[in-house]
Formats: sequence, C-alpha cells, structure tokens
Amino acid sequence: MKRRPVGLAVHTLIHAVVTALVVAPILPRWWVIIPGLSVVHYVVDGLKVRHGPARGPASLAAFFLDQLVHLNILAAAVLLAGLPLDVPVASGPPALVAMLYYAVPYVTVTFAGAIIVYQVALALETRADPTELLQPLPRVLGMFERLVTLTIVLFLPALWWWVGAVAAVVQAGTNHRQPRRWIEPATGLLLALGLGLLFR
Repeated sequence: MKRRPVGLAVHTLIHAVVTALVVAPILPRWWVIIPGLSVVHYVVDGLKVRHGPARGPASLAAFFLDQLVHLNILAAAVLLAGLPLDVPVASGPPALVAMLYYAVPYVTVTFAGAIIVYQVALALETRADPTELLQPLPRVLGMFERLVTLTIVLFLPALWWWVGAVAAVVQAGTNHRQPRRWIEPATGLLLALGLGLLFR
C-alpha cells in the first residue's frame, strides 16, 4: 500500500487521525503539531519505501532505524508542545492510569508485534511468501498467541511463564521441515516476554 503516493498518504492520514484522538486531551497545541508530524512521517516512510532494501537483514535494520526516527520525532513533538517532563504521568483516576499503563504493552504486542514478526520473516526469509503472515487468520492467531503470553508474564508468577511458550514450541515442532520458520514464533514470544518483564 505504501509503495504508491496515495497509499502512503492514506497510511499517514490514518496515523495522524489516531494520534490526534490519543493526544488531543493532553497536548495543548496538537492541531499545530500533528500536521507537522504527518508531513515528516510521510517523508520518512517515503524515503524508506523508495530507497530502503526490500529483503534481507538490511531491510530489518532499515525498519528499526525508521521506527527510531519516528520515536525521535514524537519526542521532539512532546518537547515542542511544552509538556512538562517533570510531572508524574500517573495522575488521574487510578483505574484510568492502570488502563493506560497496560494499554502500552498490549497495543504494542498486538499490532506492532504483527508488523515486527512480518519484518523479521521478510528479512530472514523464513518462508517463501512472508505476506502470508498478513492474512487475517495467521495475523489473528499470532496476535492471540502474543496476548496470552504477555498476560501470563504480566500477571502470573514466573513458575507459570512456560505456558506462554507452548504455542511457540508447538509451531516450531510442526514446522520442523522449514528450519527458519521457528524464528517467527520465537520473535513473537521474545517480544511478549520482553514487554511483560518491562511492564510487570
């Protein structure tokens, strides 16, 4: 979709709308900052699509560099907005704070996790057609697997964490004829485990 200017514009617009919905309540000058971020987002993604490697390990490095650039742009937006960095984030009703706190790893492991697993499959050539991972059933199954693993790590004692790895081990076993295929569930497992430990 992002290979054509119209597709890239739609992608950027979706990001702009979602970002505006999330940050409007806390970002005083969101209506000035979001359009600027959107232009930069369009340019960065356009450069990556036109000049970045399509496959191989270099494509994975380009993907993570692209994400790092996006994070730095967001950090600059926070600073430009004049948000105080010395105010505790945990202000507001405790239930809302907890919900927002846990939303970060859950949204990351669900949606970003699907893209990360796809990028890893593309870069390390774990299958002949990595776009199979973008089809609804494999995508939803992968999301569910990562959500379960994350929930186990976040809320159960360490003694039970092995349960979160069962699906990844089963996938590795069923795909033993395709030696690189184990990398996909391992990527999802490591992402869920890392986020679980970070937000535990």
